[in-house]
Amino acid sequence: MKRLRAWLLRLAGIFSSARRERDLANELASHLQMHIDDNLRSGMTPELARRNAIQKLGGVEPVKEACRDRSSVPFLENFLRDVCFAIRQLRKDPGFATTAILTLTLGMCASVAIFAFVDAALIKPLPYRNPARLLGVFESTPTFPQSSNLSYPDYLDWKKLNTVFDSLDAYQHYPFSLSVPSGAQKVNGARVTDGFFRTLGVTPILGRDFHPGEDLPAAPRTVLLSYAAWQQRYGGSPDVLGKTVTLIGVPHIIIGVLPPEFHFTPAEPADFWTALHPAGGCDLRRSCHGLYGVARLKDGVSMQGALSNLQSIAGQLEKLYPGSNRDQGASVMPLSEVIVGDIRPILLVLLAGAVLLLVIASVNVANLLLVRSESRRREIAVRNALGASAARLISQFVTEGFVLVAAGSALGLAGADGVMHLLVRLIPADALARMSYLRGLGLNGRVLAFAAVIALLAAVLFSVTPALHLSLVNAGNAYAVRSTGNSWRRLGSKLVVLELATAMVLLVGAGLLGKSVYRLLRVEIGLMPIVWLSCRSRRRNPVTPMTPRRSRSRGTLSTGSRACPA
Repeated sequence: MKRLRAWLLRLAGIFSSARRERDLANELASHLQMHIDDNLRSGMTPELARRNAIQKLGGVEPVKEACRDRSSVPFLENFLRDVCFAIRQLRKDPGFATTAILTLTLGMCASVAIFAFVDAALIKPLPYRNPARLLGVFESTPTFPQSSNLSYPDYLDWKKLNTVFDSLDAYQHYPFSLSVPSGAQKVNGARVTDGFFRTLGVTPILGRDFHPGEDLPAAPRTVLLSYAAWQQRYGGSPDVLGKTVTLIGVPHIIIGVLPPEFHFTPAEPADFWTALHPAGGCDLRRSCHGLYGVARLKDGVSMQGALSNLQSIAGQLEKLYPGSNRDQGASVMPLSEVIVGDIRPILLVLLAGAVLLLVIASVNVANLLLVRSESRRREIAVRNALGASAARLISQFVTEGFVLVAAGSALGLAGADGVMHLLVRLIPADALARMSYLRGLGLNGRVLAFAAVIALLAAVLFSVTPALHLSLVNAGNAYAVRSTGNSWRRLGSKLVVLELATAMVLLVGAGLLGKSVYRLLRVEIGLMPIVWLSCRSRRRNPVTPMTPRRSRSRGTLSTGSRACPA
């Protein structure tokens, strides 16, 4: 406790330096005067008495320095002094300070903004229980070897016969017609089997989940609301449970509300989540494929083991139902890949480009520091002659590097936050609705940790560069000064050439990539979109689309669910 109190007193002494200096000067003056008085009483002249008193005291300034070290934290005090000195140096050269900080800000802004998208899509854990054990389950055909829809009868057989899953459920994005006082309104929704949310490990924040068997044809019609639909349509009222909502002319009872962080991109956008309720027609035919599967692996079972088991089941079904299941296999993939889709390589390329831009910005600032260090050789020589140690000089360069990085990082983070929201607004609404993992995009802990790492690396680079340069310069040898300066100039010119070449490649690549992404997001397909139900006949007949009908609400084409071919 005494040591802690003494340390706190030292720390407080740093922030009361003026008063401390006055007290210290008065204390030393009284001691010095006592020694002078003793010498005068012994018969010395006033000049000799003062000189002798100073010699006994050991010098005024060394005694002050020793007292300062005992009454404060020297490292922290020196750091604060170095920070103030670095700020004064930057204020004396505003052109250099502005250029260096803005260059670093640009690199930090771009890299952090792109990393935030990478984090949201590829790093942030899915909002499910133990997401690494979740798989997307699909059928495979020669036409769709990677992922093809399931038929409901095949799903039931796979669920019954598999030995590798704790649970297997199905889902389907499904637009509904919602009855409201003003008429019919088109809303987004999804149909799921009764164990879908238990497989994901998601629990409603209000109400309950579907009971086992609640997705059967004879079961009561029930629905779960998304959190957004609960807030927008019902004002977040807990009295929503038990209310009736009419979807496609059928009353459904609201039984629960999903958590606000829940998202399931393959079935979204979806405000209403109903139980499946297969009701004849397409739902009960093996030739009509409109479902997707999601499964949770048993402990100790690998993805390859699960694929082998499903392929074996698919082979059995092909023998039992050659008309509908001919050439039909199985396919599985991690659920994270199902949700992210093909965006992974695009994000990684963008991140690589942003990091390359940051490297170029850092090299630019390092070159500016090299040029600036040339003009500070006299200052460093004077400080060295006055007794400053090499460690003390290096600590000054380290502090100046951290001051530059701190200013650039603060501005870069602020800019990155704005760039994130700007990029999100540039994504078309229909595409953004299928990227629900971008919800809450911002400066979270992982993004800030990434920014801290690159800021630390930049600070090390900015600290080492001028310190290493000045350590190679011999201020007392003019030839050494000239030769060392020429070497650094030659190295700097080569770095400039490399930097310009890299920047040109980066600029051209970024322009082409940005143009391609912009066109892909806004391509005109040349026809009015129609919702199709994936119905495939195994008799080698061409796929016949469902008969479209025009929606009354928006004048767009929609489809029924009973027009699939037999």
